[in-house]
Amino acid sequence: MDCGREPDGKRSAELGVCPAAESTAFNGLYKGKNAGRACWLVAGTFCNSRVQGSFAKKRTSCKGCRFYQQIHGEEGTTGLDLGFAMIAAHTHVGTAKDANEDRYLVKPLMDNTILLVLADGLGGDVFGDYAAEIACGKFAGVDCAPQGREETLLVNLIRTIDLAIHDLAENDSELRGMGSTLVCVLLRKGRAYWAHVGDSRLYVHTGGELKRATRDQMLSRFLLEEGEITAEQARTHYSRNVLDQYLGCGHVEPETGYLDLDTVDILLLATDGLHRQISKKGIQTLLSTPQSLEAKAQALVRAAIDAGGKDNITVVLTAVQEEDAEAT
Repeated sequence: MDCGREPDGKRSAELGVCPAAESTAFNGLYKGKNAGRACWLVAGTFCNSRVQGSFAKKRTSCKGCRFYQQIHGEEGTTGLDLGFAMIAAHTHVGTAKDANEDRYLVKPLMDNTILLVLADGLGGDVFGDYAAEIACGKFAGVDCAPQGREETLLVNLIRTIDLAIHDLAENDSELRGMGSTLVCVLLRKGRAYWAHVGDSRLYVHTGGELKRATRDQMLSRFLLEEGEITAEQARTHYSRNVLDQYLGCGHVEPETGYLDLDTVDILLLATDGLHRQISKKGIQTLLSTPQSLEAKAQALVRAAIDAGGKDNITVVLTAVQEEDAEAT
């Protein structure tokens, strides 16, 4: 995409030149010499005001980059009409973080399927944003989803990403400990196939009620299922804040499922910056309001911030539309 932040770009005087766009290694790709190079679309970057996400692998963290820091001082909303689905996403760095380690990707595939990906980088100073970038980068290479093998496709990709991040961290002490959560959806008309790792969540708002599709993969859940602690102990046990599964652990066990969708159902992908600050009832109330999908995404993030949201906060909403609303 032509982001306008390439050398001599239409927004370079206002926003500066993206360091990735200065490289000549990708000349000739996409729109030519001054566009579409190695530039990654980080959450909070507005490259054409319609499509937003992150899907280009980079070598290290962006945290020391002035351009990156400037972009993450912004708050961003993306809206996209893809015919049988309307999509809106919103991201915010939060009130206490210097950088946004959340990444998301929205990609219409060649077989009339929509891919939604949300990753929350882990590790703090150990470059969790890099792990989240790798995850979205791998998913960006998907062009179609074979019918009947949707969950298999997602699981295989997740396992590949897990090993890729794990191997990078093992071979570079600077990256050791980095990781990412992940929740992803392949959306076909009437059905959403999902997979997840960690504690980023998928919900569906249907019939005026909010239902949670995923279960957080926390150590407390594992210990409870193994009989090591009781349900009462799990409420206060230290393990309730420790991830049992994440991309980069090297032995990931993703969970999968699917949802049958009706017209006007809304899917919500959210990082823990949202669901740790707002109750299920609070999310349901905001999604039930008669406002645009983009306004709902903004309202969710704003409510999390108002509730003290120190962490990065990102939501991706998808509203199923009538078939006659499909673009030809």
